[in-house]
Formats: sequence, structure tokens, C-alpha cells
Amino acid sequence: MIQRNRWLLTLAGACCLLSGCGRDAPAPPAVEALTVSIDAGNNCSLEDQVVDCAAVASFIRARYPTSRPRVDICLEKETRFEAAAEVMKSVTDAGFTVGDLSCRIPSAG
Repeated sequence: MIQRNRWLLTLAGACCLLSGCGRDAPAPPAVEALTVSIDAGNNCSLEDQVVDCAAVASFIRARYPTSRPRVDICLEKETRFEAAAEVMKSVTDAGFTVGDLSCRIPSAG
């Protein structure tokens, strides 16, 4: 009898723990625009993280699954065209919009 009660209590405790899983999980952040930077060595980065240029959209989908951001591309003068083309293909194939091809710096104030 004690063994059965112990088993029922363990089962009830497990159900209580599992029922709370994901209930209060925060919603993923939403973004409207992101900027991919491509340096002179043709390395891509997004939000200060190095990303494979051809996999930019996969990174965006993983981090912002509910967003459909515009993706701006910041190119250094020495960037080769192929790196920019890889980013643009990744972005458009995923259904995102390619925005500006410039490095806009937010104005102070």
C-alpha cells in the first residue's frame, strides 16, 4: 500500500511539473529591420555574431521565428560582390526583403 501511494505521489508530481513546461516561456523578440555587415575579408556578421553569408536567413529564422524583417547590408569598400550576392540570395529565398546596401550610422540625439 505504501509503495502504491509513493508511486501515485511521484506520478502526480511529475504531471504537475510537466504541465507547467512552456507556460510562461517568453515570446521571441520581434524585429522590423536588421543589418548584415560584410567586412573587407568577406566575413558576414549579424548582431555582432559571425554568420556564414549563405546562411544569414537561417540565423534570422532561428533567432526571430515570428519576424519578417527587412535586411540591410553594410558593405566595406573592399567587399567582393559574391559575398553580398550570397547574403541577398539567402535573404530573398527565405522571403525576407533586402533593404539598403549602405552603412547608415544612427544620428546622435
